[in-house]
Amino acid sequence: MALSPVNSVFNLSRGIADARAQIFDLQRQLATGKKAATYAALGIDRTQLLSFRGELSQVSGYQSTISFVNIRLSVIQLSLARVEEIAATTRSDAFSADFEPHANDQTDFQAIASGRFAEIVDLLNQEVAGRHLFGGRETDARPVVSADDILNGSVGKAGFKQVADERRQADVGSNGLGRLDIPVPVGADVSLTEDAIASPFGFKLNAVTSTLTGTNVTGPAGAPTDLTVSFTATPPDDGDTITVTLDLPDGTQTEVTLTARTGPLTDPQPGEFEIGVDENATAANFQAELVNVVQTAAQTDLRAASLVVASDNFFDFDGTTPPQRVDGPPFDSATALKDGLTTDTVFWYDGELATDPPRQSATAKIDDGNVVGYGVRANEDSFRTVLKNLAVLATDTYPSSDTNGKERYQQLKNRAGQDLAFPAGTQSVKNVIAEFNVIQVRFAAADTRHEANENMIRGFVDELENADIFEVAAQILAMQGRLEASLAVTASLSQISLVNFL
Repeated sequence: MALSPVNSVFNLSRGIADARAQIFDLQRQLATGKKAATYAALGIDRTQLLSFRGELSQVSGYQSTISFVNIRLSVIQLSLARVEEIAATTRSDAFSADFEPHANDQTDFQAIASGRFAEIVDLLNQEVAGRHLFGGRETDARPVVSADDILNGSVGKAGFKQVADERRQADVGSNGLGRLDIPVPVGADVSLTEDAIASPFGFKLNAVTSTLTGTNVTGPAGAPTDLTVSFTATPPDDGDTITVTLDLPDGTQTEVTLTARTGPLTDPQPGEFEIGVDENATAANFQAELVNVVQTAAQTDLRAASLVVASDNFFDFDGTTPPQRVDGPPFDSATALKDGLTTDTVFWYDGELATDPPRQSATAKIDDGNVVGYGVRANEDSFRTVLKNLAVLATDTYPSSDTNGKERYQQLKNRAGQDLAFPAGTQSVKNVIAEFNVIQVRFAAADTRHEANENMIRGFVDELENADIFEVAAQILAMQGRLEASLAVTASLSQISLVNFL
């Protein structure tokens, strides 16, 4: 059956409309670069494209987390590097600083130590976008109170200097003998006795070594611990010695040595005692010099150790054990420590006091199944070590009347220098820096993976979603040619009539 001209025109018109629609769609693709205006128009590729889009969104989320946390890590590392630099410089200075006290009875090195202490406090209070970095999970407030409050106290609350002074009184004792009793001898026996049982303060008698001829030594033994030196009619020989080893509160030891000398002594050296005309006279001379050397040791070794232990008492506290203070007054006869209260003692650290590892106090998920801890707390061992030693160096005073000041100053410097070397088995600032180096490496590796994955996924998305503009342009030209031909045919058919046909 032949088609009528009317039907032909109709079919051609419909084809022209379809061609125009295709051209419009191709022009849209050329303008937008996208194959379809809606996901539904993609057909079976829709599901795969949506899946890829979801993966891109997840990767982007991880990258945003990494980027934001990297800012925090950079600030933390800068702070740690400066803390380590201060520790190293102070350690070096401690072995070379001169003893030249000024009008305030302190040296230049002590003033520098005080300034460095304040700087450490500022470094441990660093924040990024309102988030404090060194308080563990407590990020809203400064984790460390002001340097002035820590050292000097605040209204009604004792700072480190007061706590240290109370400890000094308790360790040295009212008689200046480090909580030892050395009574004037009755006869030929000289005794040396701890003034209390199981007291944490002052000297503790550890051992004795004697070459004193004609002398009996008993102890140390008993409760309280006692040591007795008994002289006899056989006098010591010139140059004979006796050495008493004393335990100090910080776990170290010191020794006092006395040497027998044939008199008369016109210029006795510290520790020398004159052999008397009989055992009683020798005992009296020995006791007098024993008092002198023990008093000197109390003002040097013991006071240095006392200040170190006071820093432990003040700075080393946690969620269950508060700072420790001497249970007084009176302090010079105290026999126990007591808990410091928030109402009477400055608690220098105000951040999180959890017992889990500090790094776990802040975490970031940087990949599927990859959660990295990057938290840090200002009360970690290494930071406390630096703060304690700077506080110790900045606290003591050396008036011109203090004949033992130079020796005590030297001992405090030596202790600080050794402590800031971070002996084996202790956490150093370098250890913490190394931990964060590893953390940053993990972040960088994850970021590199995400960048590679993003590029790959975007390639798949582009293939599914984006139109090939060169191919689209060619299709437009082809469609335009076909459309022009169809329009010409349609125009010709529209002119056909019976008259024209005949």
